[in-house]
Order: sequence, then C-alpha cells, then structure tokens
Amino acid sequence: MNATSMRIDAETLASRAGGNWAGPAVGGDVTSIEIDSRRCVEGSLFVALPGAQADGHDFISAAADRGAAAALVSRPANDADLPMLVVDDVQHALTGLGAGGRKAHIAAGGRLAAITGSVGKTGSKEMLAHLLQPGGCHASRASFNNHLGVPLTLAALPDTPVDAVQEIGMNAPGEISALSAIAKPDIAVITRIADSHAGFFDSLDDIADAKAEIFDGLREGGTAILNRNDVYFDLLAARAHDAGAGRIISFGTAESSDFRLVSAERQIEGMQVNAQVRGTSLSFGLGMHGTHWATNALAMLAVCDSLGHDVAATAGRLASFANLPGRGAVSSGKFDGTAITLIDDSYNAGPASMTAAFASLAANPPQIMVLSEMLELGDGSAKAHTALAPGIMSLRPRVVITIGAEMSRMAAELPCISDHEPVADAEAATDRLRAHLRDGDIVFIKGSNGSGAWRVAATLIKALHDDDASDTGETHDAA
Repeated sequence: MNATSMRIDAETLASRAGGNWAGPAVGGDVTSIEIDSRRCVEGSLFVALPGAQADGHDFISAAADRGAAAALVSRPANDADLPMLVVDDVQHALTGLGAGGRKAHIAAGGRLAAITGSVGKTGSKEMLAHLLQPGGCHASRASFNNHLGVPLTLAALPDTPVDAVQEIGMNAPGEISALSAIAKPDIAVITRIADSHAGFFDSLDDIADAKAEIFDGLREGGTAILNRNDVYFDLLAARAHDAGAGRIISFGTAESSDFRLVSAERQIEGMQVNAQVRGTSLSFGLGMHGTHWATNALAMLAVCDSLGHDVAATAGRLASFANLPGRGAVSSGKFDGTAITLIDDSYNAGPASMTAAFASLAANPPQIMVLSEMLELGDGSAKAHTALAPGIMSLRPRVVITIGAEMSRMAAELPCISDHEPVADAEAATDRLRAHLRDGDIVFIKGSNGSGAWRVAATLIKALHDDDASDTGETHDAA
C-alpha cells in the first residue's frame, strides 16, 4: 500500500526523536519502524515501548536477531550488539518521529487525507488507498489510528509528494486533537457521528465535539468532507470553518449533497451505484454490499476530487474493491462437511454498524446469525441491544446464536426465531453452530472485537480455506 519506502539516516532520526546514539554505529539508513519485534526485518528501527503487560526493552535482542538496524530506547540493553537511539521517553520520541516525518512530507509537496468517524473509518481508509494506488499512496496499515499507530505511520512517510491517508480514532476527548496536530491533514473526513463510543462519553453531542477535533490540525485553507445526512453536519461545518477550512464538501443521500447517492442496486459481485456529483450523473460498480459503503465511496471520491484526480476515472476502480475481511467478506465452502456461505462482519460492532449490516442482508437473508455483545456502550448498553430486535426480526433467521448477557437477553425476546442459542464464549458458539448447520446455509457473524464473534469467524474461515486447499491439492503452512 505504501508507494515508496522510507529512508532515514541516523542523524535525522536522532534529531526527530530528540535522542543520542549509543553502541555501534548505524550501518545504513532505516527503512521501516516497528513496535513489535516480530515484525522487524533488515533495516528496521525497533521502538522499545514500555507497557503494562510487557516492556519492549526485553525484546531488543529478538529484534536484532530478526535484522533490526537499531533500537529506540530509554535505557540501553547490555545483551544486544545493536545501535541504540537513547531518549528520555520512548513514546514521546515516537511522536516526534511522526511529526518529523509529516513535516518532511509536507516540505516535499505531499498531501494527507485524515479520516475519522464513529463507523466506517478503516474500510473507508482502505477504499481510498485502493483508489489512489495507481499514482502512489502511503496509508496506515490495519487500524493504526491511535497514539501509537498514527505517529508510527507518519514516521514512515517518504519525503516525496506521494498522497497519504491516515485513519484517526479515539477513546477520550482530546485524543483526536493531539493526533491531528501531528498529522496536519490537508483534507479531513468525518464519515458519521454515532453512539459507538457511548461508554466513554456522556452524550452524542460530546462524541461529535470530539470527532470535530480532527479540524484542529487542518492546514490553512484545507478541505473538510462531511456527511450531509448527519444531524451534526452544521456543527461540524462550523467547526471546520472556524479552524480555517477553505472548502466544505458534503456527501450523502440528501439532495443538497455535493456528492449525492441516488441509488445502490445490489448485484452478485457488489452494487451498481448511481450518483450525482455537483449535478452531473455518475454511475459505477462497487465490489461491496451495503448502502453505507456506497455512501462512504462517495466521500472517498470527494477526497480524490479534492486531490485533483478525475472522479469518473477514479470511480472505475471501485468495482475491484471487494468486501474486506471482517467487514462483510464472503466465503463459501464446507465446514465439517456442510456446504455454507459465510458473511464475516466480525471485525467490530456498534449500534450504527449493526443496523447498516442488517439492512445490507435484506436481499439475501442469512439462515444463521452469530452475534456477540456490543461493547463500550456504557449505561445505554441494554437499550442499544434491545433496539437491534426489529432488524433481526426483519431477516427472520432460523437460528440466532448469541455471546454475552445483553445480546442473549435481547434475542430471547424475539418471537420469530425457531432456535436461540445463548452461549458463554466463542468456542461454545462454534459448537452450537455445528449442530444447526444445513447444506446451503448462509451464516452471518458480527460483534465487538472484544466479545468474541471474530473467533467463531476465524474458525470457519480456516476450515473453508483448508477445504479449498484439499480440493486443489495445495497445502497451507501453520501460522
């Protein structure tokens, strides 16, 4: 996904991190930065972060064994023959590396789009990176969107004019402001305000205020891209304007949207999307399912337009952007000898993403649903789970397997379910799933990451992939 590899010399590293070198001399430029010693390769700078569960300083030798070129430390390790950049505070130094990387990127003419929102951040980031890839793109990997992931991504920015994409998340007020300050986005996108973070905030108003912090680091004259259907559109637009935004671009289904979704027609391989871009008709294929993804696609096209790319030509690439693992990816094969289709939406869940997912299933409802608890909803958890009932009932699944007390309580009251199986954990959910499967079943799996639905999906996916391998004579090494 990253168009060019970073190359940073020892002197520049020390200047950005605010540290001094100890031990042997660095043998060459650093070409990657890692906080996990297992990801280190030749040329890596290993960042030895302290933590509650483990201290990165204990893994410096492991990083060296994997080829790391140097380590960023607060205390040198005596048992590793490795150049060490010594700083007072490793996390603070990592932030400095990120800020320095983005500063050099700006100086080279590089532009950066930052994406936040209560739902759809990671999928939208991946979609935008896909759209920008032909011309080169540097994007945060996985969900690197917090106080470690953002500076880690920015630190690896090449000092070239390549476009960059950065996802930014939060768990508390002030976090996005601090990250936006080092990312210094040219374009700031807010996908949608929803109650996915209710456990950390007193109200939806507070969530909107926290998401609006993305404009705190917006470069003068930058662009804000906002959902016109969001009830907080006017508030967010005002915050962007006050922060110095030169343009505010809207997307959504509202008629006043600059990038307006007219229709999204479901097809086997995705959707046919019809839109209006500032009054001009635009039609394109999208290899994903769900109207929410069609809406987010228009937001990403608005980013591309702001970066100077031709919208119609760029939209043509969306047909090859398929559902992502854990976010609606579809797999088919045999699980314990039974032919099934799996819809894996197990990456995470909140009230808004649950509702959107149920809507996307309407044309081809699943026979079995495995749902684990939505987390981080605070005092509103019971109400939020109860609100899922109409969406589930509209799909009329034969079996619902639930993990967690709140999800199980909600499902127990559904009148249209032939079988409801409340279980304690993912292992039990998988066992009950085996007992209910029939040939041709569609299985839908969704839940918050910490509540275990993804573990059920992982078991099924491995079995389906192993079935594919047995059919073709291929073998898969153990991970």
